[in-house]
Amino acid sequence: MSLTINILISTIGERIKRVPNVAMPPCEGVTYIVSHQTDGSHPVPPELTNRSDVTLTTIAGRGLSANRNNAIAHATADICIIADDDCMYDQQCLKTITDSYSKYPKADIICFTAQDYDSQPLRHYPAEDMPYLQAVEQGYYPASIQITFRRHSVAGHIVFNTNFGLGSALLCAGEEEVFIADALQAGLNIMYVNQPIVRTDPDTTGTHFLTNPQLQITKGATFRHCYGYTNALWRSIKEAGWWFVHRRANPFPIFCRMLKGVRLKF
Repeated sequence: MSLTINILISTIGERIKRVPNVAMPPCEGVTYIVSHQTDGSHPVPPELTNRSDVTLTTIAGRGLSANRNNAIAHATADICIIADDDCMYDQQCLKTITDSYSKYPKADIICFTAQDYDSQPLRHYPAEDMPYLQAVEQGYYPASIQITFRRHSVAGHIVFNTNFGLGSALLCAGEEEVFIADALQAGLNIMYVNQPIVRTDPDTTGTHFLTNPQLQITKGATFRHCYGYTNALWRSIKEAGWWFVHRRANPFPIFCRMLKGVRLKF
């Protein structure tokens, strides 16, 4: 039996107008869960309401992690794809995903690569498929939109931590790294596959690390959550040192902000 797919699209406010551009023409086995954070004043485009393969759900407030959790709670398919409202997909992307889960039947989560709108890789990626932790040793880390999972392995077991992510009252990023760390802690099997599954805007949150103090605080908190206090301190020193060596940035304020994040209580 063919694997079914939910593309879980998180959007907020007026950005719901972008979502019709994400959805492909109707395709057997592929449906969309659109989680819309709104106060009710943002009308849904008729291009979405008229489609039987689109499920619309709303959630109040702000916070990307809460929005993603709402989408997951409404998922019904075998495989789920984490998506944003500026993503682009095609049939080859979806075939890559289903083929990969057939190739790695024990994988609960598979993380892939991403491209910009000109089909160029967003960054350098490991050249071969491998277990996720081996890919991390080679410098890989996924954005949320590179994460896919078997619904039965995740739904009801792992959630996005609402302390992290855009719109959080506390920390403005890091939700994908924390999600993966929690999945590993829960014993889920995670693979990296060197294939692109999505095209997106290359101007991601992480590209502003050097100029955004809140991102630096968030990085320290993310390290602490994922690796523990002592390891987070060492990683923060290395991170600040990297920016000094490669960008000639003053490492001291970067480390101090990351240390603030390491010490946060939440």
